[in-house]
Amino acid sequence: MAEETLPIYQIPDFETEKINPSDFYYSELEVHLKTHLFIQKPHKHDFYIVLIITEGTGIHTIDFRNYPVKPRTAFFLSPGQVHSWELSPDTKGHILFFSSSFYSAFFTQKKLMSFTFFRSNISMHSLELAMNERDELLFYFERINKEIQNPGWSSHTQLASYTDLLLTNAHRYFLAKNQNSITPAKQHDLFQKLEILIESEFMDHREVGYYAQEMNISLKQLNAITKNAVGRTVSNMILERVILESKRLLTNSSLTVAEIAVKFKFDDPSYFSRLFKRKTSFTPEQFRKEIHS
Repeated sequence: MAEETLPIYQIPDFETEKINPSDFYYSELEVHLKTHLFIQKPHKHDFYIVLIITEGTGIHTIDFRNYPVKPRTAFFLSPGQVHSWELSPDTKGHILFFSSSFYSAFFTQKKLMSFTFFRSNISMHSLELAMNERDELLFYFERINKEIQNPGWSSHTQLASYTDLLLTNAHRYFLAKNQNSITPAKQHDLFQKLEILIESEFMDHREVGYYAQEMNISLKQLNAITKNAVGRTVSNMILERVILESKRLLTNSSLTVAEIAVKFKFDDPSYFSRLFKRKTSFTPEQFRKEIHS
């Protein structure tokens, strides 16, 4: 069986000398771009990324969706997402990596999962900032940079605190600009629980009944929650996650279509191909050829 070839970079690949390199990394973007030329091509990471653009233009591709790069734009990526970018030579900004274990050592995993912009199944991973919002986020990047350059007693706590404040404020701005996605508190909690469950189980379970049973609610209740939150049924959410992962594998691995179908536990590879075409208008082979052309 062919092996996946997509490189998965780890934080020590970017930084080997400063504070806690296995869990945390910060750099001014222009320095980062000059030092790590290999990041221009599509790849994925095993950590979270926060990026803010202060100067420059270009395109940032995240999970096959193109986002414009321009000043006062922030980007948020979670582990496993495929991305690449084409940036103008004058691009400047700040970039931060952190691992789940770094954040969870000081705050809860539940809070990390509550940041909407880190979810793989949403369509927006960028945020256009007003001038005052940009200045607020830049303040925390600057504090992080100062702590990195001059570490002292309890630096890890300081860095985690600044990171949490950066994420919390960014999430407030994100929610304010996406009011339609906000649901009542209880439904929001249930929808968040479903998202986490789908993310961990979609490779093995596509049956809506499985998720309803795991959450101890009825199918009707579950579909009502997802339709209210994102205007989609549970089955659509599951299938969209399967198709997204299939696109990642078709783009960045040497797995055959049949082998990808097996990974998702499809008994019939031809059924997987028909399903893929119905959702994308391409057969898997056509998609792979198109993306590599």
